[in-house]
Amino acid sequence: MSIKVRLLGSAVSHWATDPWARGSWSLIGRHGTPQDRVALGTPIGDRLRIAGEATHPTRAGMTHGAYEQGVAAATGAIELGHTSVAVVGAGMAGLGAARTLHDHGVQVQIWEARDRIGGRTAGVDVASGAFDLGANWLQQYDDNVLARLAEKLNLTTIPTDFGNPLVPGAGPVPDALEDELRKRLASAAPQAGVAEVLDDWLRDPAPWTAAEITRFVDAEIVMDAGAPLDWLSARHGFEPGVGEGDRWIVGGYRLLTTHLATGLDIHLNHPVDRIRVDPDRVTLHAGSAPGGNTTLEADAVIVTVPLPVLAAGAITFDPPLPPDHQAALTHLGAGRVEKVILRFDRRFWPEHGYYRVHGPAPRCVSEWLDATAADGTPTLVGLFAGPWLDTLWAGPDDAIATRCAAVIQEALG
Repeated sequence: MSIKVRLLGSAVSHWATDPWARGSWSLIGRHGTPQDRVALGTPIGDRLRIAGEATHPTRAGMTHGAYEQGVAAATGAIELGHTSVAVVGAGMAGLGAARTLHDHGVQVQIWEARDRIGGRTAGVDVASGAFDLGANWLQQYDDNVLARLAEKLNLTTIPTDFGNPLVPGAGPVPDALEDELRKRLASAAPQAGVAEVLDDWLRDPAPWTAAEITRFVDAEIVMDAGAPLDWLSARHGFEPGVGEGDRWIVGGYRLLTTHLATGLDIHLNHPVDRIRVDPDRVTLHAGSAPGGNTTLEADAVIVTVPLPVLAAGAITFDPPLPPDHQAALTHLGAGRVEKVILRFDRRFWPEHGYYRVHGPAPRCVSEWLDATAADGTPTLVGLFAGPWLDTLWAGPDDAIATRCAAVIQEALG
C-alpha cells in the first residue's frame, strides 16, 4: 500500500539565467590553467582590482575563497593608503572587502545590482524554514575562516558525509577507480578536455566496466562542475575542495552575511555598467539605479561580480582590462548546477543523510541532502546537473519542484 506524501513548500534556483550570476561557480576550461585565476586577481595599477572565488588559486568555487580574496583586495587598498574605496557587489567577496575596509576606518560604499545582499549565497524561506538556494556548505571546514565566524556566532552546523552517499541501484565504487581517473586527467595533453580522456578510457575500460566509469565521472565531475566535459579542462577542471569536512548552517548563510553587512553603506539595485580609472581616482556609473544615472567617485574600486558577468561585458572598463585579464576571462567559465528545496508533510526516504540519483541517461545526476535536522520538518535539498536540467527546469517553479520530487520519490520512496 502506498502512502500519499504532500509537498508543503518548495523553492527552485535559476542560476544559469540569473543576469547577475550567469552560472553556478567558476571553472577552468580546456584552454586555461590555474594561472588564469591568479592573473584575473592581479591588481590593475593602484586603483582597480578584481576579487572573488574565481580569483582564488586554491579555494575557487567556495564562499570562504571568495571572502579571503575580498579581504586580500581590501588589505591591498589599505596598504596603498586609499581613504575611500568603492566595492562592486555585495556577495561574500564584496562583504569581506567592505567589512575589512570599514573596520580599518576607510570610507567604503558597496554598489549591488540585486535587491538583496549575499550574491550567490541566497537565503530563502520555505514552509516556515530558512534554507540556502545558493551556496550551502562551509567547505574545508577545519581551514575555513567563515567556519570560525560561524563558531564565534554560536551557529549550529551539521556535517555532511559526501564520501558515503546512498545510491539506489548501485554498489560501492571499485577500489582505485578515483586514483586511475585522476592519473589519466593529470597526464592528459595540455589543452585536452575531460571528454577526450573519458572517451579514450572507455575504449579499454578493464578492469572496470564502462558503466562503472561513466557513473563515477557523472558523480564526481558532472555533479561537481555542471559543465560540458568537452569544454572542461582535463588537467585543471577537477579541482579539490568538496567533501573536506563540509558542514551546512542551520538557518542558512544569511546568518553570516547579515552579520558581515552590519553597519556597512550598501546601495541595492545599483548595477554598475561602467568603471573609469583615472590617474587620481575611479568613477563608477550605474545607468539603471533608482533615480536614473548615478555616479560615484573614490580612490579605488574592488570589483567582486561573478566571472561570467564580467566575461559577458556587463561592465565596461575605461581603459580596457589588460590582455592577461581579458585572456583569463576567456579561459575560465562557469557550469550549471541548480537547486531545489522540498518540504514534505512526512518522511518517505531512509535515514542516511546524503543520497545520489543517476538519471535515465548518462550525465543526468542529482544529489540530495536530508535537511530535516534544520527544524524537524521532513526536508530534502536537491542539486541537479547535466542534460536532466533541459527537461526538468522548464515552466513555472511549482512544476519544476513537482518533477524533482518525483525523481527522488521514485528513487527512494
